Amino acid sequence: QMRAFPRVAVGDAWVDPNDVAGFTRGVGQNALTLTVHTFPSTRGVFRRNGRSGNRRVDRTVSFDTLVDLIATRDRLRGECLPGNSLWLDPQNDRKRVMVVVNPHAGNGRGVKVFEKDVAPVLRCAFADYPTRNDEETVNDVSSTPSPSRNESRFDVLITQKRGDAFEHCFRLDLDLYAGVVCVGGDGTVAEVRNGILAQCGDDCELNKKGNLLPVGVVPTGSGNALAKSFSYATHTPCDATSAALAVARGGWCFLDAADFDEVNEESLDEETQNTHQKTKPAMRSLLSLSWGLFADIDIESERCRWLGGARFTAQAVVRILFPRKYKGCVLRFKPLVMRDEESIDADDVEINNGSSVRAAAARALVKGHALSEIDNTNPEWRTLRLEKGNHIKGVFALNVPWATLAAHAAPGAAFHDGAFDVVVVKTASRLQMLRLLLSFELGGHTEHRAVTYLKCVEFELTPGVSDDGKGGYLVVDGELVSRFGDEKKQEGNDGKKNDSKKLLGNHQSTESGITVKHGSPDSWRVRYGPTKMRVTKGG
Repeated sequence: QMRAFPRVAVGDAWVDPNDVAGFTRGVGQNALTLTVHTFPSTRGVFRRNGRSGNRRVDRTVSFDTLVDLIATRDRLRGECLPGNSLWLDPQNDRKRVMVVVNPHAGNGRGVKVFEKDVAPVLRCAFADYPTRNDEETVNDVSSTPSPSRNESRFDVLITQKRGDAFEHCFRLDLDLYAGVVCVGGDGTVAEVRNGILAQCGDDCELNKKGNLLPVGVVPTGSGNALAKSFSYATHTPCDATSAALAVARGGWCFLDAADFDEVNEESLDEETQNTHQKTKPAMRSLLSLSWGLFADIDIESERCRWLGGARFTAQAVVRILFPRKYKGCVLRFKPLVMRDEESIDADDVEINNGSSVRAAAARALVKGHALSEIDNTNPEWRTLRLEKGNHIKGVFALNVPWATLAAHAAPGAAFHDGAFDVVVVKTASRLQMLRLLLSFELGGHTEHRAVTYLKCVEFELTPGVSDDGKGGYLVVDGELVSRFGDEKKQEGNDGKKNDSKKLLGNHQSTESGITVKHGSPDSWRVRYGPTKMRVTKGG
């Protein structure tokens, strides 16, 4: 949340409240001093605005009495922290923060980034933290903070392999921690969130507690869609130190989530469908689902992780120059009904035609829904209509506006509007696809002739098959959950498909007899076939 007054007084100096990481009360002879730790944003000649963990600026103020110190500290906390900050709640004064670091995210610099740019901020925020217990010693001027307060209030887990973050959060004490911070990519966030929800099971009270446990994001991955979307909404730089500052400041917001699962092809009657709907989904998605062109770019660029976020652009050029044709894709969806004033935000960036990208997305939504027809089985659902000879080339469903650091893929998306924005790309020439790629950065692609833009509260996707038999990836939150050809491995000797998974409480069994926890990365895989996503507003 942005402050109306961009500066606050700290002694004789003025600081930007968005730069404040924490407050430290002195010890011993300096017991009546208060230090404000800041990490100011800088702008270089060849770089954008950003912060660094090794550029800390401290402002120290001395006081005559402890009363003055406490009054100033409380004033600064009120002026520097957002109104909904977690750290303004007395119940969180003694709670800890769990930090999950993925060393393999992005180009493999997760631990280095944490030590250099994240840990210094968290130490300022959660080390010698002045709590409200100081009021108990207000009459004792010689009192000093207890030694226990010099200990950091955050724990660090460095994952070693896929699934470690899930396993740890599956056993996390929800009463001990005020939140979890993910230092990694979007896949790390998926593991953490699914781990928290998996431990809740069917317990309503635990589910409520798990859903309300805040999860912070510090970008060290390749895409960093969640971190970029949050920084874009708050007008702050998208870097590790700025994200750590957001955690230190404690601001939060609700974020929609979607249950992802495969569609039971044998669910023909209503009774069977109702039974199927009660089964637990394969995973809970916070970010996206992609297939076709978008999934091909994501998965096939893995070999170029050393390029960082630029790998997506490089692979997109390859896929445009050497296109892969898909046929047979079908999209059914339940659209979100929006009021006109909800779909346009005048305070937005401009694109070439002079209108905001959200306004362009709103116009594209109207056209997109007009290109669909009412489903024969359910009047609330619609099916995307295609012209003769045209095919769906790719589908990208997003919960947040940004798909990568350089792709404003869903400019009409909001964090808690109860829907995923779906970008559908149809058959187009190489030149048209190149122009489409260039327009993604500013979000001007929504009105491109090859794009259909939708906003769905629920949708079912039947993926197509490529002409060369390659590709055919289905990706959720940056994780590969299905691939064309995998279903052949699940066919029995009699030619019939076996159930890929059977749900047993919070666990599920596979054909190999291995039992895995429901919601874990090992349980995310589904058949390459009809899949569905159902959005829950606010997660």
